[in-house]
Amino acid sequence: MGKRAARLQSAGMFVRPIIIIAGLALAVPAAAAADQDPDWPCVQILVPTLSPGQIWAGDPIEGMEPVWRDLPVLQPVLQRVTERFSDPEKDEEAIERFAGTLGADRNTVLTALFAAVFDRLNRERGEAIEAVRRYARGQRAMLDRIAEGLGRVDRLAPDSPEAAALREEIAWQRRILDERRRYLGAVCDQPVRLEQKLGRLARAIAAHLD
Repeated sequence: MGKRAARLQSAGMFVRPIIIIAGLALAVPAAAAADQDPDWPCVQILVPTLSPGQIWAGDPIEGMEPVWRDLPVLQPVLQRVTERFSDPEKDEEAIERFAGTLGADRNTVLTALFAAVFDRLNRERGEAIEAVRRYARGQRAMLDRIAEGLGRVDRLAPDSPEAAALREEIAWQRRILDERRRYLGAVCDQPVRLEQKLGRLARAIAAHLD
């Protein structure tokens, strides 16, 4: 097997994302499973950080940041392929065109390109994970406020104005909670999408290594 083919075969193991999709939860539990981060409400298994070696079949990218930051030629293709809603087919075409312009330093430049892609998308993935955690904390806080309100209602006379006002406030909070629950699937899916995109771009870049 040739060196390039071996790289592609190695990169092929990332067809399945590290975040395992087993369906999407439709409600936020007050606490997660005992062995899970209580701020992680998703069915997907949480992998807080990625290692480049998990998704890259080329040379190590450690120490490459000064290289890609000092290569203006990388910036157009980097911007193109890391756009949020970029088209996978057009991404591959952009990488192929870029690789076709490279000379003897092809492997170094392509490795630098992947280092830049990894830096950007991995940071975005981390931000998406933190957004999920903030979402879970917000949901728990709202559940606590509802529980507190129900306790206060129980201590008031049922026909008092205060009890009526509290019941109205609780009903409003429950509507907000239910509305936010409907968005949980999309919130949990963001880190997955970024991870899949990172793996796809890693394979596309590795395909042009010598």
